[in-house]
Parts: sequence; structure tokens; C-alpha cells
Amino acid sequence: MANSNLQDMQSGTNPQPPESPRQLILAVDLGSSSVRASAYQTNGLRLEGTTEFHPTEQSNDGTFDPQILAPLTEDVITGCLKRVRSLGGDFQFIASAWTSFAMSWLGLDAAGNPVTPVYTYADARSGPYADMLRSELARQDGLQDTWQRTGTPVHTAYAPAQLLRLAAEEPALMTSVAGWRTLASYLFSRWRGLASAPISNSEVGWTGLLNRNSIDWDEQLIQRIGIASDQLPAVLDYTNSAVGLTEPWASLWPELVHTPFFLAVGDGVGANLGSGCTDNRRIALTIGTTGAMRVVIPASSASDGSGRTEPSLQQTPAGLWSYPIDSHRWLVGGSLTDGGSLYSWLRDTLASQDGETLLAAAAELTPDAHGLTILPFLRGERAPGWATEAALTISGMSPATTPAHIVRASFEAVALRFRLIFDRLQPLLAPNSEIVASGGALQDNVLWRQILADVLQTPVHLVNVDEATSRGAAILALQALNLPLPPDPPTVHTSMPDKDAGAFYAQALRRQQDLYDRVIGLS
Repeated sequence: MANSNLQDMQSGTNPQPPESPRQLILAVDLGSSSVRASAYQTNGLRLEGTTEFHPTEQSNDGTFDPQILAPLTEDVITGCLKRVRSLGGDFQFIASAWTSFAMSWLGLDAAGNPVTPVYTYADARSGPYADMLRSELARQDGLQDTWQRTGTPVHTAYAPAQLLRLAAEEPALMTSVAGWRTLASYLFSRWRGLASAPISNSEVGWTGLLNRNSIDWDEQLIQRIGIASDQLPAVLDYTNSAVGLTEPWASLWPELVHTPFFLAVGDGVGANLGSGCTDNRRIALTIGTTGAMRVVIPASSASDGSGRTEPSLQQTPAGLWSYPIDSHRWLVGGSLTDGGSLYSWLRDTLASQDGETLLAAAAELTPDAHGLTILPFLRGERAPGWATEAALTISGMSPATTPAHIVRASFEAVALRFRLIFDRLQPLLAPNSEIVASGGALQDNVLWRQILADVLQTPVHLVNVDEATSRGAAILALQALNLPLPPDPPTVHTSMPDKDAGAFYAQALRRQQDLYDRVIGLS
């Protein structure tokens, strides 16, 4: 060895220092249709060949079985790590970043074991209890205050109505719960051998139980629905991390034993940041199984009269929600329970043509020329009306109606619901803001993107990004670690609006609203 070093010195060369390990981020996306895990590099690019995923299956009541979902998630992480190892080389996981479908909510016993299913936004059994709570708050002149205080409406998609149903219909199950957690919080405590783990304010926002002023549990609602404060964990920014795994996971995932696990955020946060929508100049429009339109708004500040500044919240626009990303940023927007799920159901139900032929026939039709008006509520309505009993309604059927007519009208109907959300977001947007589209249902669907541009009367930019949600999780980890952020993903296609089509769709929107008022009964 000494001779070798001497030769290096005499030849004028220096020994090469050992290469630093490749720094990676494990990004896990707990989705409502699948669980995915990928390794990301610090440049924001997914390490090719490392993605592992398994589909998930909700029960008919919109819940998940945690005894199935927990080991499935663990298998996905194990598979991702095996893929990374197979690539060879020296690597180090500097963070584990998480997004989760919103909302997720389950009850644990005193030992930290699940005693309830994982309740989700799709559990619609609590409709009568949402109506009851809404009426009660309205009589007390507190309905709008509750919406503004929590950033969410009273609806079956959120925990208050679901907890009221449990107390009334399943009291024994309710009393068996020692603590309430999100799915990610339960998993983190499970892997550390603890009875409890904190929850990010982002995830709490999606439960409908966050006080936006204190960025903590809303005591008024907690007391009203009858759960104790000690059943709820600490609320922290996602940037708070913990290190350490208990067995068997320490042996199963040795690469992660010293890796900081950041708290999970709602999947909508990841989708926004992953598609480059990080402020109010870019609005994210995502259609996967569900649909959403969201914009990031910074927390403003206001003087308290003594020269100090305190956080000052924007009013949540009527019909929309407001969830924290962290204590400095908010995600404001609206969600549709049915996006790509509606098209998938129609394609399977109509069963007259293959999907490609059906889309081509729908594309040949002119805007709003099918004679149909549709309320696209296959699994109920969220923004902006939040009607608990809304159902899929098709008006105007005739012997001349074809499958292509129904598909085209359904694309248009979903776009019209987005127009209602877009109009409500306008006061929060920067001048000349742009819409960025992503999501599996839009990726190869030029027709739907064009309809959205025509209905919204603004360009719709499709960005080149795979797995926007998990990419957003990786970006959040980079932000928490104060590392440089990657550039926004490039635009690969822009759908420009057609004014004449916009005029037809303005009439269609009025017709849809009239049908909504008559069927839902809110006129």
C-alpha cells in the first residue's frame, strides 16, 4: 500500500477519495386505489426501476381493513428497498416522505391496535348525521363560523359526521376506542413500537377537526361530537421527523433505521407540489379516480396593534375547503368524488365499444350537442354543493342517445363542476395565473383536456410528470432538509380554449344548475 501511494505521488496523481453514497428519498403514497413507494434522487427525479405498488380495495361502505392495508404497505416498502438494492452501488436514504389519501381515520385500543376500519372520504353512511349537525349549527347561527374556523363543511367526507354516526349506531365500537389516528400515524407508531405518534396539521385539516386559527384540534367540535381530547395525538408541522424502527422492521428495512420519517401530508398537497403548482400563479387540476382543483396560498400576517404580527387567514371561499400544508402555507380548493371513476364505470357499463373507439366517437361530437344534462355524482357530491344525498342523474335521454353521447356529456358535466370551483378561486389567484393538468385520467385524454379548456375558458397545460403525488412528497422532504429544489416539470401539451365552445358550455352550466336545484332541492 505504501509503495502504491508513493507511485501516485511520484507520478503527480492523487489517490481518488471514496465516492459519497448516493442520497435518496423514500416517497410513499398511500392512495385510495393503490399504495406506491419510490426512491427519489435529490434532483427530484425518480430513480428508474425502484417503484413498487400494489392496488388497494375499498369495501362497499368506503372503508379499508387496516389488517390488510398495513401489511400491504409494508410489502410495498420492502419491495421498493429490494429494487434499490438490486441496482447496486452505495446509497443512503436521507428522508422518508409520505402522502396519504384524505381523509383517513381509524380508532385504536390502549395498546395501539386497530379496533375500527379505516374510515375515508367515501364512507357516505353518515349522511343523516351530517344533515343533523348542519341543521343544529344553522339554528345556532354557527354553520358558517364552523366552516371558516375549520376550513371544511359539515359533510360525510369528514370525521365529525362519521363519529356522530358511530356513537349512535355502533356505541360499543365507539367506546372501545382509546385513541383516534390517521392511517399514516398508526403505521408510524406500529413501526416504532409505540402506542401513539403525532399527526401533521395537513392530515388533521382533512379530518374536518382542525382549528385554523390555533392550528390544533378544534375544541368546539371535539366537545360537540363527544370525543375526549386525550384520545387525540399532538398536531405538528410535517417537517417534524422521527428516527428509529423496532423489530421486525429494523431488520427488514436496515436502510431506514437511521432515516428521518417526516409526517404524512394529504395527497392533494403532494399532487400540487409535484406538478409545479407551488403558489397562486399556478392552479393544479387533477383527475384520477377523483378530481380536484387546488391552489397554494401563503399564510399572510397582520399586526395585532403592538407592532407584532400574527397569522391572518384568508376567508375560505364559499363551497370550498382550506387545509394547511404546514404553518406557512395553505391549500385551498375543491374536490369531486367522481372523476376518472365516472368514465371507468361508464365504459364498463355501456360495454358497447372498446375505450379507444368510444373516445373517438365522443370526440367527433360538437360541444353540448347530445341533448343531455348530467349531474356527475356517481358516489355523491363534494364541492361546491356538498349535498349528502346527491346521486348520478342523466336528463334528456332519447332513442337517439348513444354511448358516445353519454361519455361526452359526462366529460362536460365534470368540467362544469370544475368551472364552479374555478370561479370561487378567482379572488385568490394571481393575475394571468395558469391551470396545470395532471392525473391518470387526463394523461392520454386529449378530448377531456380540450373540454376543460373550453369550459374554463383558459389554457390547460399538461405537464410531463410521472407520479406527481409521490414527487411532491419528495419535494416536501427537500424543503424540510433545506436542500435545493428541482425545476418545475415541463409542459408537454397545451389545450387552448375555443370561445364559441365556451358560449355553448355557459348555457350548459345554467342548465346543469337548474337540474341540480330541481333534483337536489336546494333552489
